Amino acid sequence: MDGTVEDFNRAAPDEAAATLRPCNASSRWAVDLVAARPYRDIAALVAASDAAVARLDWADVEEALAGHPRIGERAAGVSREATWSRGEQSGVGAAPDAVRAALAEGNAAYEQRFGHVYLVNAAGRPADELLAVLRERLDHDAATERDAVRRELAAISRNRLAKLFGARLSVSTHVLDAVLGAPAAGVRVSLERQDGAGWAELGTADTDADGRIRSWGETACDAAPGIHRLRFATGKWFAGRGRDTFYPEVAITFRVADPLQHHHVPLLLSPFAYSTYRGS
Repeated sequence: MDGTVEDFNRAAPDEAAATLRPCNASSRWAVDLVAARPYRDIAALVAASDAAVARLDWADVEEALAGHPRIGERAAGVSREATWSRGEQSGVGAAPDAVRAALAEGNAAYEQRFGHVYLVNAAGRPADELLAVLRERLDHDAATERDAVRRELAAISRNRLAKLFGARLSVSTHVLDAVLGAPAAGVRVSLERQDGAGWAELGTADTDADGRIRSWGETACDAAPGIHRLRFATGKWFAGRGRDTFYPEVAITFRVADPLQHHHVPLLLSPFAYSTYRGS
């Protein structure tokens, strides 16, 4: 069954549980989420997922872990789980051989120490970062590492639920002309997501009279974690007003870790300087 949260609410229990399986292989987790229906929206379902992961016995967590390949090992098959896993680990595929070898060595050391695969929310993260996290977690005691595993399992489940039910990415911006102290209306902005070695455009819009973009229209994409960027056509905007600028384009790259959160990325602009921050 694919569809909306409303479809999930109406589905027979067995069908609903089967729908959830690609998001988390724990049977107990799925049973708990199905039993707690109906949900008003994806945010309510994700909140219930977080609570269900927190309640799992360790045996239930181990059942979920069995559905995840090692970091650096490409999941085989055409199932939804395998397809999502390959996408989540896309940052590992192009890593240097030395980093991949270190990941394999670290995986072996981790499994010997803790007795299960190294689980980490890999989406949108490069291989060297995943290796650094692995080495840090090798210093954990068993209880600390079990807490870390639960956090990562909850994050992966959230991301996959968002993907399963077609949640939409929420990104906004606000451009201000710092010299004039006024909104920068009419700036063309492109929203992009990193796709392998390149970038995929998700939407393009112009700032409104208040210098804002609140929506990317029908081209707005599904919510997914990963590296994103906003490209501001600043050179064209300044030229259209008879002003020079040192920056023909401003590109702000940022990470979406929780795709259900709203991400506001403002730009304070002048001809020879700019600044940005994580807004709300």
